Amino acid sequence: MDFFVIGDDTMVFGFGLVGIPGVVVHNGEQLLAELKKTISQKVKIIMVSERLANEVKQQVETALLKVDFPLVIEIPDRKGLQQKRTTIRQLLKTTLGFSV
Repeated sequence: MDFFVIGDDTMVFGFGLVGIPGVVVHNGEQLLAELKKTISQKVKIIMVSERLANEVKQQVETALLKVDFPLVIEIPDRKGLQQKRTTIRQLLKTTLGFSV
């Protein structure tokens, strides 16, 4: 299995339509428990709800520091972005000192 999604019912249903398996969770603690279970499987990329991951941010980061794989990507759920993110273009401008 290459991809897996952990999030609310809409997120899991949407990714399920394109063949990506997942599990529905309702709070950060459930997300953390499912994330730990999924890490032990041979999943390469796990997509998690940004909103739920923010509830247990420190515990998620601690769990991920102990493993090389999988890549965990926080994605917005149906309620939208939780915080403003820096774009790659902004990072390049800051790093290089000019716009690309």
